[in-house]
Amino acid sequence: MSEMKARTEAFLLSAETIDRLSVICQEALTEAEMDKKDILRLRLSMEEILEIWLAGLGEGAKTTLRTGKRFGKQYFQVRVAGNRMDVQAENDEEAFLYNRLLSQAGFAFEYSYKNGENCLSAWPPKKRQIGQAALLLMAIVFGIVAGLGVSRLPQSAQDGILALTDPLFQMILGALRAIASPMIFLSICWGIFNIGDLSTIGRIGEKMISGMLFAMFGIGAAAVLILMWFFPLSLEGAGDGMSGFLSVYQMILDIVPSDIITPFQEGNIMQVIFMGVCVGLALLILGDRVQAARSLFEQLNDVVSFLMGALGKTIPLFVFLSIFSLMMSDALSNPAGIIKIFLLGIPACMLCVVFYVVAMSVRYRISIVTLVKKLFPTFLIGVSTASSAAAFASNLETCEKKLGISSKATNFAVPLGQVTFMPGVVLCFIVVSLCMAENYDVSITPVWLVMCVLVSVLVAIAAPPVPGGSVACYAVVFTQLGIPVEAVALAVAVNSILDFAATTANLTSLQVETVFIASRLDMLDEEVLRKNC
Repeated sequence: MSEMKARTEAFLLSAETIDRLSVICQEALTEAEMDKKDILRLRLSMEEILEIWLAGLGEGAKTTLRTGKRFGKQYFQVRVAGNRMDVQAENDEEAFLYNRLLSQAGFAFEYSYKNGENCLSAWPPKKRQIGQAALLLMAIVFGIVAGLGVSRLPQSAQDGILALTDPLFQMILGALRAIASPMIFLSICWGIFNIGDLSTIGRIGEKMISGMLFAMFGIGAAAVLILMWFFPLSLEGAGDGMSGFLSVYQMILDIVPSDIITPFQEGNIMQVIFMGVCVGLALLILGDRVQAARSLFEQLNDVVSFLMGALGKTIPLFVFLSIFSLMMSDALSNPAGIIKIFLLGIPACMLCVVFYVVAMSVRYRISIVTLVKKLFPTFLIGVSTASSAAAFASNLETCEKKLGISSKATNFAVPLGQVTFMPGVVLCFIVVSLCMAENYDVSITPVWLVMCVLVSVLVAIAAPPVPGGSVACYAVVFTQLGIPVEAVALAVAVNSILDFAATTANLTSLQVETVFIASRLDMLDEEVLRKNC
């Protein structure tokens, strides 16, 4: 496997230097085996920013290029000495927001200023010889085989092996739970204040954010109303309308924490999300007056994301240990519960896709066959890779060239939607939570269902796109819903398969939802939308 070569070169900033750096950037990222479309996107972003710096700093500024590996990760970095050239201040706000959202999705350069140098850094993801999905499936198979094999050994041997595997499983689970709340809190803060300022959101951002949020809550509520008929619903106290109302009312009031420490200690994710939104909005509104605090939160978010990414490398081991433990216990004595998750979860995600496609067909009077042809390339990437990142370029191209959405709307909606619009994840959270509640005899009441929708939607939005993020989210969702933490083991195993359906639902729903929002903003070319491929 080829890797980016280590190099350090010095230049003087000029138009010729920008051309030279552009060529080196393409060569280095090609060495890192990045996708050609991603290389082109990063190259153009770098050229645009360097041209801004050239206009502001003038020719002759000391420029340094560095590539290689740091802490085991490949990186590409360009430093230009001089006064701070804030890209947001110099560049178009919408383009800046687009780049920062791309950065959150792992596609753009990161900007910083330190020691008198403006710095652009990119961290190309290391190409795996075996994909994450393949590793998870292998872990499941090996877990089943190992569990069946060890279960045939004498009881004393089984006890000895479990004495080694159970503490390791609990250690990884504990680390995931410990980092989950800070990860979600900082991710929300970072996402809100990194918008730039309130005016940056504007009419487009307001419509898209509110539209996506409303759609996710609507999908979650509809899913609960349909799925509740497949589970034993406890109506204890439901006959008292005032009592039920007061329970929901108190649940909403309890979102506001009494102090800032307890939510993290108890893993109360609703309160953690509430504090994250409040702090993020405060940092956004105060702007440059709290520049130091903003830098601190951004750096903390980078640290926690790095730790979560490192911890995410243990997820295949965690899945193996969870399956192995389940095979050694009586948790799988009733496989109907597991089968029920797949029988409800996968159809729920596919039904979401069908609903969106039919809704767009009816609303704009387009043949379903035509729509399927346009949406299928991105759908295929999602269902085959379970990776939103892999489908990013296809998503952009489909929205703009095949669905007729204005590039101005596409450049905001697609990066934003791929990290926040997660209807498929919401459906999986709800289905798995309902099945785990049934398996562990947790009372499913109307108030519990309301909480399930709220928690599932908010955690799906808040979850950062890092390896292991979904595992940590299951831990906090179950804690909030009163489901024993032991259920996380089974949830992790089934999630590795459900993720294919969830990602597909996320991508297709985002494309159609963007069409609806663009139409309300008068940014949709319906002739292009109706045109056959």
